[in-house]
Amino acid sequence: MWGCCMIGDDAFLILNSIYLRKMATPAHISSATGLAPDAVQASLARFAAAEQILDLAGQVLLQPQGTAAVLAYYRETYGPLRAGDGLAAWYGRFEDLNAQFIRLISEWQKSDGDERMQGRAIRVVERLTKALREIEPAIPRYAGYVRRFEASVGLVDQGKRQFMCDPTIDSVHNIWFEFHEDILAVLGRPRDT
Repeated sequence: MWGCCMIGDDAFLILNSIYLRKMATPAHISSATGLAPDAVQASLARFAAAEQILDLAGQVLLQPQGTAAVLAYYRETYGPLRAGDGLAAWYGRFEDLNAQFIRLISEWQKSDGDERMQGRAIRVVERLTKALREIEPAIPRYAGYVRRFEASVGLVDQGKRQFMCDPTIDSVHNIWFEFHEDILAVLGRPRDT
């Protein structure tokens, strides 16, 4: 079994980006992690050689060893947070936001991008980014979600509506989904079906 000591923080960021996205391009990994493209490419080559990832013509996915390394890192790094009540209480508040966001995104999609629904969904995202700042001291890498949300919301505000829900780009919906997977892994909870 791979322990977290077998991968460092940057390796975790890269492998975790793939874990959360399921299949990712090097460009997405670099953007999501804030790591330089050359550093990402070099790490991906090492992970492929170690059979932690599988490169499928420019998109990568985790192999079982890569997934084990990511999950071991979560267990080791966030075990103390799991033991306390603070993060679980924060997650309870997040679930309220999550239900609102899912409802508003569904309504936005059904309405073919109604601006009122879009505005309401963006306000929920803004509430999440404010809430993320509350737990950044415990999980500093969550500043990356704030950065990504702000960038995508900015593009939506410029009229680029595809940055609301497009599954092929770093859209608000994709970032939300990745964050939800991430916080569940931090808490050691399975995703509800």
